[in-house]
Amino acid sequence: MDVNQAAPIQPVGSGGGNGGGAGHGGGKKDEHKDEQTPHGHTEPAINVSGLLSMEGLTPEAQHALERMAAEIEPLRHQLTHAQEELEHALEREFQDAVVPALNRRGIVHDLDKLIHRLGQTQSRPSLILVHLANGDDIRRRHGREALDAALRSACGVLSSDRHQAMVVGCLGGNDFALAVLEDGLDGGRRKAAEIEAALRETQTAQGLFLEARTGVALLEPGMTPEAAIAAADRDLL
Repeated sequence: MDVNQAAPIQPVGSGGGNGGGAGHGGGKKDEHKDEQTPHGHTEPAINVSGLLSMEGLTPEAQHALERMAAEIEPLRHQLTHAQEELEHALEREFQDAVVPALNRRGIVHDLDKLIHRLGQTQSRPSLILVHLANGDDIRRRHGREALDAALRSACGVLSSDRHQAMVVGCLGGNDFALAVLEDGLDGGRRKAAEIEAALRETQTAQGLFLEARTGVALLEPGMTPEAAIAAADRDLL
């Protein structure tokens, strides 16, 4: 007798005639005992294949569980694919159609996150609004394609590492916005002047120079992205 197995409790009275050895005499195993694996370890009642070893299930129920288990992996792949598609869709939602940068919706989204973090730091970034002042003239004289090239050239200047912008994108039309971490409003204005100078030195593929005007607003805790853009626009005007 296995000393590690607890002996079953026998009922008292005439119903207990089988005695303590009756459970072992015929070689039948107790139906309620854990099954033994080929390695001698106890097999749990619930296994990783999804309850397929639960006792008391009919063959039909076990077959249904087996079919469900077989369908889990394809569904998992479908879920992963759907999540990747959603990420790509969100990226496209915030991507400008002309320049390789954020569109207005993406700018508002990122500005909102940036402003919410301002209460946790002493820094006060500046929002710089950049208007391509000769954009309409380029459009009238040289066409839409030339304007798109000018906008992409301007975006390249604004996105360069030397400006270290935390947020940069196109608001629409000939307007860009970028958030930079400078020393207060005066630091933001110095950065804006630097950007204007860099744009004046930039030539497009058609040999056109860029002219820009800028407006600056200091980002404050509790400010909305729309209010920050409006403040920078008033400074530009």
